[in-house]
Amino acid sequence: MKVSSRFRYGLRLLVDLAASYGKGPVLLKDIAECEKISKKYLEQIVITLRTAGLISATRGSKGGYFLTKHPGKIKIIDIYKILEGSFAPVDCLDNPKICTLIKTCPTRKLWANLAISIEKTFAGQTLAGLLKK
Repeated sequence: MKVSSRFRYGLRLLVDLAASYGKGPVLLKDIAECEKISKKYLEQIVITLRTAGLISATRGSKGGYFLTKHPGKIKIIDIYKILEGSFAPVDCLDNPKICTLIKTCPTRKLWANLAISIEKTFAGQTLAGLLKK
């Protein structure tokens, strides 16, 4: 299973903003340069994060992006749900009707346990916790 670049880059963006929490807004171009991520790609991710209320922006010469709440209150599980949605590694976990083998599938429990493990791991982490490591 691979984690999408959307989630990885979004998380790196938020970790950068967490590192600057309380110090003022950060320019997206600075984050893009620091993280070696396309600014255009980050702009797409920012739209989703702003809509969800995790970040905000100010305009002007001292403008940029900033977190809307303390990094210790932003859980990785919430970021994942905003950027990716489901933890299910296979579609049939979210939509059992698409599978004709749902009642007899020998691997369904494996996929369900994987989703639960990922969810538990992400639920126990915050942006602040990532900064400490």
